[in-house]
Amino acid sequence: MAVVAATIALDHHIRVLMTHTHSKQGLLEYVFSQTRTAAQAAGTSAGMDAIERLVQCGMLTPEGIRDHAESILKDRLELLSGSLNTEKHTAKLLLPHIFKDYRRFYDLLFVDLSAEDDPEVVSLVMEQADLVVVNLSQNQVSLNTYFETNGGLPVPGHKQVLYCLGAYERSARMNKERIIRQYGLKKSAVGIVPYHTGFMDAQNERRTVPFLLKAREARTRFLEFSEDGSFTAAVRGMGQLILQTLEISALPELEAAND
Repeated sequence: MAVVAATIALDHHIRVLMTHTHSKQGLLEYVFSQTRTAAQAAGTSAGMDAIERLVQCGMLTPEGIRDHAESILKDRLELLSGSLNTEKHTAKLLLPHIFKDYRRFYDLLFVDLSAEDDPEVVSLVMEQADLVVVNLSQNQVSLNTYFETNGGLPVPGHKQVLYCLGAYERSARMNKERIIRQYGLKKSAVGIVPYHTGFMDAQNERRTVPFLLKAREARTRFLEFSEDGSFTAAVRGMGQLILQTLEISALPELEAAND
């Protein structure tokens, strides 16, 4: 989610807000920590904790959401960090307010969910979502479990669903084409984020944005494989699937700049 959201924000004149439903700060805050200020990284008066205070006072406005989101890419990508309060009811109480008001300043809202989250919160987000993106692997057992039991996640039957194969290995026998055939999926509903050692290192070293900026400069030569170029193209492809499914026609960044 992090790399696709950031790539959409870099490629298009779109303002994106990210958040998650976990009971404490975690991966999103970590992988983008290099771009966050010291106060933001310390959780000072920002994120869900600030939103909670405003909700309790009946003072939350769209401006309040914008003001307490942390800038990752200026005027493009922002993060509403998780609460330092470990009580599970926090997200359930706050998300309805965010869903109601975020559109004032943002074009897209990405919410990270996991099967370990509070079932009530998961159901709330699923019902509000315009699109559900399911992250899968190439592991046969995991795929069977998901498609036989729907992964335990209550995806409403009427919702639009896309699938993202993460840490994707092109040379694996359980490749994208086989997964599409075996589980009866639409080709247009499946995207990938390839495995890339440099991307893994960048996440571990908290330099996700610098990695993406460098990788997108790669130029693929004829008959010559570029790992950075292939990675960027695949992530862009996943982003385009999301925008097309949501029927969002966004100007590429170059065209927007020329305008």
